[in-house]
Amino acid sequence: MTAARPLRFGVIGTSGHATRIAAPALAVSPEAVLLGAAGSRPERSGELAKRHNLERSYASLEALLGDPDVDAVWICSPNHLHAAHVARCAAAGKHVLVEKPLATSVRDADAAIEAAGRAGVTLAVGYQHRFRPAHRRLFDLVRGGAVGALGLVRIHRFWQWPYYEDMDPSGPPAWRRSSAESGGWVTNDLGSHLIDLALWLSGLPATLVGAALATQRFAVETEDTAALLLSLGGDAIGIVETSAANASPGSRIEIYGDSGWIRAEDTLTGEGRIVTSAGEEAPFPAPAACEPYAAEVADFVRAVRGHPLMGATCGDGAAVVALLEAAAAAGVRMRRASAPAPGPGSPAHRPGA
Repeated sequence: MTAARPLRFGVIGTSGHATRIAAPALAVSPEAVLLGAAGSRPERSGELAKRHNLERSYASLEALLGDPDVDAVWICSPNHLHAAHVARCAAAGKHVLVEKPLATSVRDADAAIEAAGRAGVTLAVGYQHRFRPAHRRLFDLVRGGAVGALGLVRIHRFWQWPYYEDMDPSGPPAWRRSSAESGGWVTNDLGSHLIDLALWLSGLPATLVGAALATQRFAVETEDTAALLLSLGGDAIGIVETSAANASPGSRIEIYGDSGWIRAEDTLTGEGRIVTSAGEEAPFPAPAACEPYAAEVADFVRAVRGHPLMGATCGDGAAVVALLEAAAAAGVRMRRASAPAPGPGSPAHRPGA
């Protein structure tokens, strides 16, 4: 591999994120090219190859990993498969960009990191919101001392299901409904991004203080609304609010310190702006859907070539997993009386349990 040649990717997954985001993002990247994908069924790989004009179609994961032309793999499989897929890609000598979360347990996250380290491959986690220009500005402001000593970070982002028109309005796919397979629906799907932003912007380690996990609208054994309370660095407070069930006027990031404050409005959801106590007010156009992902890919390619990773490292991903696992274990669980009950075989829900 030379610096002049694009990094050649394979994708694990052929529906959802793989076809909606990964393939288009790689298509517009001058630093990367997508050769093909492997899914749960060979025909799906062929369908994705046809839809995105790909060079190859892989009948199995083994075929993808056995292709010597594949330099790196973008893992877009269900959450509970991430760690095992990281290990298999690493053993095959492939660099790995894995969608969040890195894993559904601390044990599996540690195993994934160990596998990548043993193989000497680059492992990064897909927290693309770091690459929104507004959030890069937030990072520079906070790290530059604009608020002084950090006191509180609050991040609010709701996204009502269905996220896209082709999604089932009755709720998410079966694996997202399952605690074992998703690790939690909205906490892992939307909330993990918000936790990563809180840790990245603050630069502080975090522990879980409390969590409320509510099932309010959908027939899932997981949750569709959540609020997490974090301790940042021991004396600062982090608040994360997210929901796939409730309406919201937009997203907001609030950062308060002993000498200033910053508010970022709608920077997670569209055209946004940043306002500071110092009088700065800066608008930020809504990026195209694939733009933050394309920037993430470019950063990953640079990391593979020996440059520092600006995106989420495997250690960053593991820190988020630890907080999500703690929330799943210790969070107060609530179910609205009018919410549909989950299907047969799902764990029973006890209000307040």
